[in-house]
Amino acid sequence: MGTIENNYTCLLAFVVFLTIVSYRLVLQRLTRCTVKPERSERPKIPHDLTFRISGIPIDWDREVLRKVLMAETNIADVSIKSLAHEANTDFQTATATLGNAPSNFRNVQSWQIRVPELPNTQPGAKQWLVVEKDFLGITTLYAPPPDDHKIDIVALSGLGGHAFGSFRERKGTHMWLRDSLPGHVTSETDGKPMARVMVYGYESAVAKSKCMQNIEDLSTTFHNSLLASVGASPTRPIILIGHSLGGLIIKQIRQSLITMSRSKIPDDKRLFRSIYGVVFFGTPHDGMDISSLIPMVRDGPNRFLIESMSRMNSQILSIQQRDFHRALGSEGDSEVFCFYETLESPTAQEVDGQWRMTGPPTILVTKSSATHCRPWEDGTEHMCAIARTHSEMVKFGPHDPEYKNVKERIKGLSRRAVMARRHLQTTTAKWTKSRIVEDHGLS
Repeated sequence: MGTIENNYTCLLAFVVFLTIVSYRLVLQRLTRCTVKPERSERPKIPHDLTFRISGIPIDWDREVLRKVLMAETNIADVSIKSLAHEANTDFQTATATLGNAPSNFRNVQSWQIRVPELPNTQPGAKQWLVVEKDFLGITTLYAPPPDDHKIDIVALSGLGGHAFGSFRERKGTHMWLRDSLPGHVTSETDGKPMARVMVYGYESAVAKSKCMQNIEDLSTTFHNSLLASVGASPTRPIILIGHSLGGLIIKQIRQSLITMSRSKIPDDKRLFRSIYGVVFFGTPHDGMDISSLIPMVRDGPNRFLIESMSRMNSQILSIQQRDFHRALGSEGDSEVFCFYETLESPTAQEVDGQWRMTGPPTILVTKSSATHCRPWEDGTEHMCAIARTHSEMVKFGPHDPEYKNVKERIKGLSRRAVMARRHLQTTTAKWTKSRIVEDHGLS
């Protein structure tokens, strides 16, 4: 009897032990599910953050660049999105995403990577890749083969914008100037891509800005960059795309080129003749609503720039508009397209010391201000609505219906620009030949 009781006691103790162990295991699992563990890893950069890499040797392809970046940064997820020969240099420029990169890459404006000596490459002077995310100056996103290259397209972002990010789709990686437009601007004769596509970046922050540049200063800097990139291409027309403030910079440079057309400097004359078309997106030709921007600027050095864009004080813009039309020439010399927003935009509002776009919505640039075209360009072909807010009107996805309208107009404009340049060259050649005949008495 005692043996049976002892066995029963042992069995009961074993059952109690199993129950306690099972309970502890279940409790641990619940704890793991409900309590977020502390992580020792560094914060990660969003996968869609795009970097510019410049100084790439001309004989590298995408795979070589990808492997070098992986080796030098210890980042496994490197995707090269574009690789193009940078104009008037012996190097290439790329755009790339660095997935799962540590946060210190976000905080550094730029860093350098020593170009390694690869097999089958000639040793030479030290070269460096420059990796950065600000995209200041000219960046070539696509360059066709030299024999197919017939036109240049340069896009400028707006106030407080980013040369690349302003034209990229929201919450995605698609950037239409890089990923779509080159394949759609094709030659009418052979259907091949014919446009070199570039973006231009400049400092235009609103809050806490330390820049005291005005529109003329910004235009002068852009002119110098444009001249260095495309000034040596006398046979190719240029199309300029401007969003918001970017459009005003374009107008100022075209106006300045009137004087340059009479200059004795050949590059200035060549640049003046090259600009054939301008495409404006939400450009405040007659001013814009800046009421939510003034509190951000306060008495900062960029206040004059912001106030010069006001619809309440647009005398500067009125003079610019008058001179710009004169600079464009007569009908047939150039073309202008104006796109305007039709959705209200959220305005800037300070929340806990940070400026956020959560203020009352409004139309920042009205239709009448955004569509100052010439008399023969006052129809729906040249003045087009986009059902977006001011900042979203230049952000398009891969199959965006709004992009289709923009694409068709830029495509047609590009083909007409090439035809106009070809006609000009033919006419010039005939005129030159006739002068030679007259001067030498030939028949």
